[in-house]
Amino acid sequence: MSARIFLDTNVLIYAYASYEPVKQAQALVLFKTPDVWLSTQVLIGFSNVYHRKLKTAWPDVETALNELVQDFNVYKTSSAIIAHATRLAHRYGFSWFDALIVAAALECGCETLYSEDLHAGQLIEGTLTVVNPFAV
Repeated sequence: MSARIFLDTNVLIYAYASYEPVKQAQALVLFKTPDVWLSTQVLIGFSNVYHRKLKTAWPDVETALNELVQDFNVYKTSSAIIAHATRLAHRYGFSWFDALIVAAALECGCETLYSEDLHAGQLIEGTLTVVNPFAV
């Protein structure tokens, strides 16, 4: 049985955007991993960046979101996640949005959080390891 993994917003962006073909290929490998998790916050961030920064039309954003929701497990942000994120932000010094992602990854039992933005190699609460999938 494979361990659960959690993908940060940047992994989704690289998978859907062709401006960095090497990173796109690396992100797409993670898409084939069993037991992949996202959060509603990651999907919101993806939608914002994919549309606003990458100038993707809304119908294409919707198609991408439908694919992601169909292909992966989605953990819904709740009041418990918000409380957990607040504690994580205080304890580890994470930004608020990073703390929400970390809290969701912990709450859904993931062992690995793939992110380009957090500190690679960091072990959080003794169970979640941050990995930068794009590190050389």
